[in-house]
Amino acid sequence: MNPTVAGLLIGAALAATGIAVWAGKNLAFAAPAAAAAVIAAGWLFLGAWFDARAEEPPAPERPIERDVYLFRFGFRSGRLGREEIVATLDRIERMGPTPELPGRTNREMTEITSLSRSDFREYVRRRLDDLEVRA
Repeated sequence: MNPTVAGLLIGAALAATGIAVWAGKNLAFAAPAAAAAVIAAGWLFLGAWFDARAEEPPAPERPIERDVYLFRFGFRSGRLGREEIVATLDRIERMGPTPELPGRTNREMTEITSLSRSDFREYVRRRLDDLEVRA
């Protein structure tokens, strides 16, 4: 809610409440003033409620879902897929147990992606086991 509108509604509610109290038993003034105070307060509460709903934080981005897709696709995509798998494992490790993990050199990446299929799967298995233990 606009702060100016909120301020006006607060002022109106306070003024109407004051008039209702001042009017005392004179219902010709007290009843409409009390009703105006309740309506102004209701608008304030509704405005705050709508503002709270509008300010709900967006759902956090879920990079892991994207990573799972790339991970699965990587096993079928040759060397570039293997590079993506290694990069994904590194990214997951940086998000968790080792935020200071340095980037891979070209030589390291070439050595890893040149492994045989079974050796590469063993490498991935070891990395995942290590991540699970340190998580």
